[in-house]
Amino acid sequence: MQITDVLSMVFGAYLAHIVRFGDEVPDRPELTAVGLSVIITLLVFPALNATGLPALENPWRGLKRASRAFLAVFLVLAIIAFGLQIVEDFSRIWVGVWIAAAYFSLVCTRIWWSGFLKHGIETGVLRERVALIHGAGTRHVDEVSRQLGRNGFEIQSVVPIDPSPAPIQAVGSDGNSAPRRHESLDAFVQDFGTETIDRAILMPDATDGRSLRQVAGPLRMISLDVDVIPSGYDPALVGRVPRLAGGIPVVNLMTRPLSDVDVLVKRTEDLVLGTLFLLLAAPLMAVVAVLVKLDSPGPVLFSQSRAGFNNLPFRIYKFRSMYVHDDPQVRQATRDDQRITRVGRILRKTSLDELPQLLNVVMGSMSLVGPRPHALAHDREYGELISTYIARHRMKPGLTGWAQVNGWRGETESLEKMEKRIEHDLYYVDHWSLYLDLKIILLTLRVLTHRNAY
Repeated sequence: MQITDVLSMVFGAYLAHIVRFGDEVPDRPELTAVGLSVIITLLVFPALNATGLPALENPWRGLKRASRAFLAVFLVLAIIAFGLQIVEDFSRIWVGVWIAAAYFSLVCTRIWWSGFLKHGIETGVLRERVALIHGAGTRHVDEVSRQLGRNGFEIQSVVPIDPSPAPIQAVGSDGNSAPRRHESLDAFVQDFGTETIDRAILMPDATDGRSLRQVAGPLRMISLDVDVIPSGYDPALVGRVPRLAGGIPVVNLMTRPLSDVDVLVKRTEDLVLGTLFLLLAAPLMAVVAVLVKLDSPGPVLFSQSRAGFNNLPFRIYKFRSMYVHDDPQVRQATRDDQRITRVGRILRKTSLDELPQLLNVVMGSMSLVGPRPHALAHDREYGELISTYIARHRMKPGLTGWAQVNGWRGETESLEKMEKRIEHDLYYVDHWSLYLDLKIILLTLRVLTHRNAY
């Protein structure tokens, strides 16, 4: 929508130039004015809440916001022109046609976007999938479910905060199908990833003596936007601006670690650098593949199921570094492990066995930087021992990570070592930045032959 707003400005100026000057080449003042209008549009429209879903859910209200923002853009341009005393440099006909054409284009594109949104919601393509989480004594859960369903939300799950002997039977978005029912909020968090959820809407019990942060604590373990339908005053909501979700006032309580823009930046980083590293490593990978094949019988690549982003399973690839064996316990590699081959010992010591995971990075199941994925058996084991363990799945697993460059790699023979690794993983999840990713990639070169790698 912001792109079409900018194009409306440019289109209006172009049409005005054709009307006023015909085939003449635009002069510098014209081009400068158009360039400034683009920059000001990108700044003013978001500042006046004239972009995003709130500007489209109610077309009339959104059009009023867009009109105010449009006038503000040209008001700023007029102030600049008067301040620099360059008003006489512009044709009044050109300015008038520019404003009229740009506004007409803006109105048309906004109406189209509103229609696109409405059609997408009606067909289900743009419906937001919601988990409705409620307290034991919360009233009107069924009414809220119906209201959300009528306004573009699809109720995927209904979740009681605490186990309830008499569960509330909320209806689905179509009024007939029943959403999935979870035993409790803790069970929902543990099962997260087995269904697609875009947002959680929390309806706390007004009589619950716990704070919102205590009630919603388990939700911090997963990557999910969480809104609250307030039942009263709570310090966690102070300073937060309410908005309407399907006509119901809600307040945002927590957001995913990465915004949509952050996800795009990180994915671009993975595609560009991952492809570059894969091309550079291809000759070395070919040599390693031959050595693995000659050293011991068995496949060159080792593939195993791991839990990825939001606990969704994926297949991870490595160069095989052990003799083919059947170990149902999935024991971690130890020093002088008899299962490791001669070539495999060198590969593990230098981390070259991890190179095929560049394929995972390019395909999108992994990232260059993130919490290292563990075997599913270890996920189950440590998930029961460390309360915050599952929170590491709020971001894609990585080829390298903050824990690894700080020395917490290799065998975790004690619970304390795993706790330290999780502590560093969660620091990365909560403090992600492109700078931090690039820093970790450079530091990884220093720890490729760490003493704990075997």
